[in-house]
Amino acid sequence: MVLTSKDGYSCCGILLPELETEETDQLHGMNVEDVDGEYYISMQHEMSKSHYISFLAYVTANYVELIKLYPEQDVEGRFAKRGHGFLYAYCNRHGLHKKVV
Repeated sequence: MVLTSKDGYSCCGILLPELETEETDQLHGMNVEDVDGEYYISMQHEMSKSHYISFLAYVTANYVELIKLYPEQDVEGRFAKRGHGFLYAYCNRHGLHKKVV
């Protein structure tokens, strides 16, 4: 269960640190294609059990969609276009990366 307070978010009694976003770089570059009115996102990123992309997310002013990813699967997903927003990818080693769409 996630709880919020003036200090931030906590889960299972553990205070979760605030994540600072990074712009995408060569290692964490997101490929974005328009496929049938949806954003098709893919990345060429290692997906081993020790280094992987944990999730992809698409965030607009009033909408959030998340795709959970697991080690040893491809980094790809599709999001219905809902206007301007941000795409996020969370790397378990290098943090949260974003791209404007």
